[in-house]
Amino acid sequence: MKHVLVLKVGPVQGYIAQARRTRDLWYGSQLLSDISRGMAVSLLESGATLIFPHPDQARDSRAGVANKVVALVTDAPEQAARRARDAAKSWLRDAWARVLKECRSLLIQEAEVLASEQLETFLEVHAAWAQVQDAPSGYGAALVEAERALEARRGLREFSPWKQHAPEGTHKSSLDGARPSLLRRERQEGGLWRAFRIGLREELDALGVLKRAGGKPGQFVPVPSIGLAAWLQVAAARHPALLTQLSAACEARGFQSVSAKQRPWVESFPFDGQLLLPERWQPYFEEYAVPEPRAAAACFGREFVEPLREAMDAEPFPYVACLVADGDRMGRALESLAKLPDGHLAHQRVSQALADFTRKARAIVEEQHRGVLVYAGGDDVLAFVTPMDAPACARALAVAFRASLEGALAGTDAPVPTLSVGLGIGHVLESLGELLALGRRAELAAKQAGRDALAILVAKHAGRERLWTAPWGSNPVGQLEADVALLTRADQPLPLGKVHEVEDLARRFPVDGAATPELLELLRDEAGRILARTEAGRAPTPLTPDLVGLELSSSASPGESLERWASRLLVADTFARAGRGLASAQDKGGAR
Repeated sequence: MKHVLVLKVGPVQGYIAQARRTRDLWYGSQLLSDISRGMAVSLLESGATLIFPHPDQARDSRAGVANKVVALVTDAPEQAARRARDAAKSWLRDAWARVLKECRSLLIQEAEVLASEQLETFLEVHAAWAQVQDAPSGYGAALVEAERALEARRGLREFSPWKQHAPEGTHKSSLDGARPSLLRRERQEGGLWRAFRIGLREELDALGVLKRAGGKPGQFVPVPSIGLAAWLQVAAARHPALLTQLSAACEARGFQSVSAKQRPWVESFPFDGQLLLPERWQPYFEEYAVPEPRAAAACFGREFVEPLREAMDAEPFPYVACLVADGDRMGRALESLAKLPDGHLAHQRVSQALADFTRKARAIVEEQHRGVLVYAGGDDVLAFVTPMDAPACARALAVAFRASLEGALAGTDAPVPTLSVGLGIGHVLESLGELLALGRRAELAAKQAGRDALAILVAKHAGRERLWTAPWGSNPVGQLEADVALLTRADQPLPLGKVHEVEDLARRFPVDGAATPELLELLRDEAGRILARTEAGRAPTPLTPDLVGLELSSSASPGESLERWASRLLVADTFARAGRGLASAQDKGGAR
């Protein structure tokens, strides 16, 4: 007798988002992925037929695994579910044991007892199963029944009071403010405290310590380094001696370096990119307990950073893109396949295709574009990319996703899923939580725009947010490149002042409903007048709506068309600023 068994592990999004360092975000994702992998491997070892993830993906420790596991089990589904849950909890305990062994000197005496309760109450494993009836669509019906039962069970949760109490005066974790910290009050300014970048006033519970110390310190690329990757590669090509001197100065001061393995773009400057920003010199020197940090930081900047910045034709653009991607209509495709007589085999082919996509995603983000992949599992992707490469990276992921799924769905009537991608662009010194929220809001905007789309949300330190969305079928990356060229061309660039004037024009007219012919003609004439007006000291050739890609349609709200055009150009201006002075393809070092 066969059963469809469905398991889900959590919490997911909230836990991942609680991060202060790149390593927190990466290892939070890796931890949940490995826990799901542990459940999948447990089912394989018990003789189950694994559907999601694919068996090859479950056995590959480098591949991401989603928090949902689906399998076909023969008899005793409850026992298989219990073994999978025990495997998940065992993996979490083993991960903590490895970290505890290394970090015991950082923790209070009661840490082991407190951590045991914190870890035990953290993990949520929900399971449901349904019998597969002897019918052509037996697998599909059982899967629907099991998933409904699972969602119903997830709505019920038992809360237990804390039994172990931390010493009096213990602070709560800085990441979520819920659990008591395990860190000693007496801090040192070197050793493991520095290696794991634990601040003097920072507090971490067991899950926070796991995030911070779960990986190797040198494997994490700081967010400022990702944002400034394009600038640094150009600096390496144009002024290698100056950049080498800066790197040597960082090494001499014991600053933590970054591993460039599988990330060739890191080689140009394997240290924290925030050292290029004057406002971060003193805080960084204070973190590394350099004597007289204010004077030492000023001297460091004057001798090693300022000469490089002055030699470059462009100022560093301190922004980074948080890329969040999610598959569209995956549920509809899987539901269609589940009704086939070999539904479970069709689902296995899809899981194999998704495993293939996750392997491609790492190469696309980290080798072909200057970025860091935080997570890729199933149809979800989370990454950070330098702004210059972000649109092209998003397009490459969307193309790879569709190509992987097309092969798996060949010969079926199931719709081929697509990929919606959001790019949230924020300052490199913004908190990781805020950057992640920007990326997720952008991804939601892509979904709301009709799916199979790109959405870019720009949040500058000064000024309002700018959002632009476009379907992949309209070639949004090509449109952005054309707009950047329009804003930066040498003979007669489009002034941003005119873009803002057109946007202001849109606010002065109704935005609801289609336009009358008279209103449409009036807006066309006024927009044309704004664009054609000659600016002092500029070439007399007038700009026209056609030249700048401004279209007004009688079938849509003219005010909305004007605002959308202005938002598109102002988003393009972000990429124009990111690439200012870095235009030479040779300077990019073959990043694309």
